[in-house]
Amino acid sequence: LSPQTSHPEPLNPNLSTRTPQPEPLNPIPERMPMPGPPSDDPTEQLREYARRLEILREIDEAILAAQSPSDIASAALERLREFVPFIRASVVLFHWDRDESEILAIYQKHGDTELRPGTVLPIDHLPIPDELFDGEPKMVGDIQSGPSTAVTRRLRRDENIRSYVSFPLIAEEELIGMVNFGSNEPDVYAGQWRHIIREVADQLAIAIRQARLVEQVRAYSEKMEQRVQERTEELESFTYSVSHDLRTPLRAVDGFSRMLMEQYADDLDDEGRRLVRVIYENTQKMTQLIDGLLSLSRIGRRDMRRRSVDVEQLAREAFEEARQGHEGSVEFRVGDLPDAHADRAMLRRVFVNLLSNALKFSADRDPARISVEAYESEDGDPVYAVRDNGVGFDMKYADKLFGVFQRLHDEASFEGTGVGLAIVERTIRRHDGRIWAEGDVGEGATFSFTLGEASA
Repeated sequence: LSPQTSHPEPLNPNLSTRTPQPEPLNPIPERMPMPGPPSDDPTEQLREYARRLEILREIDEAILAAQSPSDIASAALERLREFVPFIRASVVLFHWDRDESEILAIYQKHGDTELRPGTVLPIDHLPIPDELFDGEPKMVGDIQSGPSTAVTRRLRRDENIRSYVSFPLIAEEELIGMVNFGSNEPDVYAGQWRHIIREVADQLAIAIRQARLVEQVRAYSEKMEQRVQERTEELESFTYSVSHDLRTPLRAVDGFSRMLMEQYADDLDDEGRRLVRVIYENTQKMTQLIDGLLSLSRIGRRDMRRRSVDVEQLAREAFEEARQGHEGSVEFRVGDLPDAHADRAMLRRVFVNLLSNALKFSADRDPARISVEAYESEDGDPVYAVRDNGVGFDMKYADKLFGVFQRLHDEASFEGTGVGLAIVERTIRRHDGRIWAEGDVGEGATFSFTLGEASA
């Protein structure tokens, strides 16, 4: 029966929803003969016990290889077909918070059914035996010799079932579902089959609960990632708009302060000229801040153009750009750097920013020693590192290095906007990599990064 069918009797996952089909011309044989009474022979009992352990091991492996609750249930039923006799079986999951039950897996040897994995029904459409709430199975050895009920009549009439059993799926003392088996022979599910099904039901309950938790965590993670992406896009758009709109009034301040210095300097006394100079210098600093914010916002909006990059050549080019205007003696060394699969322009900006920082913070060294090296991580990925012998930093503040406008040194001693390392970190993250820093006060610093899947 489908959920829409108005039938006065409750629906059971062991019941067919269509007229019984005739036996096929070549029926599928049972994969294991019906068991006889337990043997009194100790050797035979040991063999049966060993076989039981082998069954459980194989089923456990099948369950562990599956991913979703439906996959887990289907894998268990498929393996059980080789060991437990049944012509119909189902695994049902209860969603108590929604008053719904979900068919995770269903097997019917003959005929057809409208119940499919993924079918969701109201819980009250599936009769749940009271025994299951106490953690006990509901077993009927022979429908013909027991009391006649709506369920037993339909099982016998529509499914040709003589005996059946329903086992609870219990996880953390909660009934989360049930597994049902039906056979066309009487008194099937006593003895060894009952023990095997109980142990499999226990395995199923744990595996299904874990799979549900994984699915919930994954769904929550995807939702959070989407929200972060939305917030990031909003912030980038806001930053771009604000930074762009600030340029117009800033150009006016810059232009008029320049005119005062160039055309009206003689009309100003020394204090007036100093004040105009302060205005002009702060205008230049504000321009640099805006440029930095615009660069930061463009990183998330820019399309990546990955290709093979000669990192050694790129590091040398970046150093020449970073060194322009720098005074003082510098010893620069480039090690053996593996090529990378990356956006060349973005990776060049990473090296320019890191090398500019190295030059700035080692300016008082004679000579300044800066190097670009590479080594292999424990995972086998290439790690690129920029080292210097500059002023270094206190490691307890390392987590602030890559924040926007975060500075670990006096602005009067070291110029900068506090945006450069934030740009570096965002660029590395776009390459699916990570960046970190190590240093010591007065002993220099090392900035290391990977490129994740973008590496060659």
